[in-house]
Amino acid sequence: MKIKYQGEPVDTTAKTVAEFLSAQGVDPAKAIVEYDGEVYAPGADLSALALKAEAPLDVFKLTAGG
Repeated sequence: MKIKYQGEPVDTTAKTVAEFLSAQGVDPAKAIVEYDGEVYAPGADLSALALKAEAPLDVFKLTAGG
C-alpha cells in the first residue's frame, strides 16, 4: 500500500501506524503524530490505528536544546 509520509508517497507493508513508525525508527513516545487529520500526543497507543491507502502521516519529533 502507498501512504503519504512527511508529504512524500511511500510504499509500505505495515498494517498499523505503530508498525510503520517502528520500521522508520520513530519512537512514538517522543513524537507528535498527525495521521489522516487527527493529532496524537507523544506516547499515544498507535498499535490499533490501521493504515489506510493514501492517508497522510506526519511526525514531529520533540527535541531539547540549550
